[in-house]
Amino acid sequence: MLFILSKTLGVFLVPPGLFVLLLFLSLLLFLIKKQKPGLILLSLSLFFIYFVSIEPGKDLILSPLENAYPYPDLSEVKCQYIVVLGGGEIPHSPAENGKASVRPAVAKRLFEAFKLYREKELSILVSGGNVYGIEAESEAEAMARFLKTIGIPDEKITEEKESRNTLENGIFSYQILEKKGVKNICLVTSAYHMPRSVRIFRKVGFRVTPVPADYRVYREKYGWFSYMPKADYLQDSMNGFREYVGILYFELLQKRKILKWRAREDSNLRPTD
Repeated sequence: MLFILSKTLGVFLVPPGLFVLLLFLSLLLFLIKKQKPGLILLSLSLFFIYFVSIEPGKDLILSPLENAYPYPDLSEVKCQYIVVLGGGEIPHSPAENGKASVRPAVAKRLFEAFKLYREKELSILVSGGNVYGIEAESEAEAMARFLKTIGIPDEKITEEKESRNTLENGIFSYQILEKKGVKNICLVTSAYHMPRSVRIFRKVGFRVTPVPADYRVYREKYGWFSYMPKADYLQDSMNGFREYVGILYFELLQKRKILKWRAREDSNLRPTD
């Protein structure tokens, strides 16, 4: 119940749920005859929507996240295992004969793991469960199938199929890999998601080498069309806002939850969100 509540409230802390909330408040102010405050809030809301829907706005939000950890020289990284984080699936995909397929961002993460595998021949743990309880398969199963399709041997793949968020990615991956004597990992996830993921995985007990994937900032001069609103820019901005909220949530609440988890005798107990 707490997990569902946190997910629901989180929707209205980032776009587009935040836009709905701001516009609703603007309308409410007009309805109660607060014309000036309503006009100010509506104007600010429209500017905010425009700003996060253009390339400069998107880059301003994502750049600090993506630049937090530089892309490493894969030939020089040192770790015992590759851990790849899930980020959504598409259930009942025709391309997978009715089974789940990974989303494009996850495919980029998995391809990055494949590049690292070719360089080091390390085993790969894919982490992702059935987040909302409605998918036919866990994310990890879809991710493992993708890796097998591009040539990773089955014996080189470990599936963590229970996690529903990044905190659980870290805890459940640790429970699996600790039994294998693994503490030093190469962590693969989207570049904008890396700062929060590294915080969590280090806190649960891993030594982490970040290997970012799925970069979203273009890193080129802006042109005329950079200032035109686009759905892709809005989506990227939304991802960035979610990460900042997630980092704040980790610092305020999840750190303590990890400490409590590490103190428990029963380490198989699912952590609360």
